[in-house]
Amino acid sequence: MSDDLKALLTVKASDLQKSAEADDAWDYLFHFTDKYLEAVTKYPEAVQEFNDSQLVLLTYNILYGEIMNGGFIQLIINGKAFVFEPPFSETIKLWGAEKTAEIVDKAKIIFEKNKEELLRGEKLMVDYSEARGKITDKDEAELLSRKTAEEHSKIYNSIVDFEPLEDEFYDCADEETAAIKKYVQSNAEKFATII
Repeated sequence: MSDDLKALLTVKASDLQKSAEADDAWDYLFHFTDKYLEAVTKYPEAVQEFNDSQLVLLTYNILYGEIMNGGFIQLIINGKAFVFEPPFSETIKLWGAEKTAEIVDKAKIIFEKNKEELLRGEKLMVDYSEARGKITDKDEAELLSRKTAEEHSKIYNSIVDFEPLEDEFYDCADEETAAIKKYVQSNAEKFATII
């Protein structure tokens, strides 16, 4: 790991101590995930140097944000289906987030069953993003946006199997995130250099 990246993945013990007692587990976890996102923004290849614990925590942050903002379909359309790949659910289960691991495993089955349609939605999003930057005509851009939204709406309306899992996620998210915080607190050196 380069010295620049190592410096980015450094967290002050005093900052962790201040947020350790906070009611919101994210107050603590953001000390780590914000560093990861900063590192990846500065050095896109940096993610290849992250250890498994860092990758899983970053993936949990992504899962949480996507589910809370739009559900599993949004997560997949936004190109984040890697949450279904090992060792994510196995690891968060070991960290105490057993319910979330179970939800991810069930969602993976639904994803696999509807993969073609869901990945078509992801491709639409990629195509839309690429085209949006090239279109200069406002009406053409609006038409493209509306067509993309309509296609995504069709996917949301045709694949409703994720909805009960999303409800389960909403119900357990605070407790599961607290369990992950507890694990990270006990193993902080796996997640960053603590100074």
